[in-house]
Amino acid sequence: MTLAKDLRDLFVPNRCLHCKCIIPNQRLFLCLPCDHQLEFTSHFEEHNNPLEKIFYGKVDVSSAASLYFYHKKTPIQTLIKSLKYFDLQTFGEFSGKSVLNELKKTKRFKDIDIVIPVPLHPKKEKERGYNQVEVFAKVIAENIKAKYLKDALIKIKYSKSQTSLNQEDRNSNVSNLFTANPQYNFNQKHVLIVDDILTTGATMISCIKAIKALNNVNISLITIAYAI
Repeated sequence: MTLAKDLRDLFVPNRCLHCKCIIPNQRLFLCLPCDHQLEFTSHFEEHNNPLEKIFYGKVDVSSAASLYFYHKKTPIQTLIKSLKYFDLQTFGEFSGKSVLNELKKTKRFKDIDIVIPVPLHPKKEKERGYNQVEVFAKVIAENIKAKYLKDALIKIKYSKSQTSLNQEDRNSNVSNLFTANPQYNFNQKHVLIVDDILTTGATMISCIKAIKALNNVNISLITIAYAI
């Protein structure tokens, strides 16, 4: 077994996902210089942080936080892209565990009852083969003893990618995009919605409005990254 592993490492070396340099097998995802480019937020312990301010006057959010700041052409973009399009679920799991470490340091995000991943449209999930935030959401839910509900939100329209859209077009693209599953009653519950990346907040706002249309709930949000 060791010989087979040594041969694999010799001919298929472990490489940094971002810069492609060869890295030690014990390193995950990135070389040390690329890893040092990851920029952590202070959202988890910061009330009225920039992420929460996105939702002021639009929807009520109890607490909101992201792990990393997102910048184009940097290692975090590579990691998010690999998670979203190349099924790098180990990064989703790693990010979930990183969130748990942050939650231990703060009194915010207490008493979460339900964790919900932002859903893909069934057609898109079938095409891709997975929802990239499911593992991330499951790790959080299992460790905070909350109920994980994959189908609590339903994406009812097949929308085009948000990547190239400005804020006005993003808002239009996700308007009335989601509906809450009526089989669940979330009244008086604290619901945590999770996603991979938040940019303008349009997708999250659509999710929150869908849930609040049927339920009297407190809602908090956590994403892996926040695009500034």
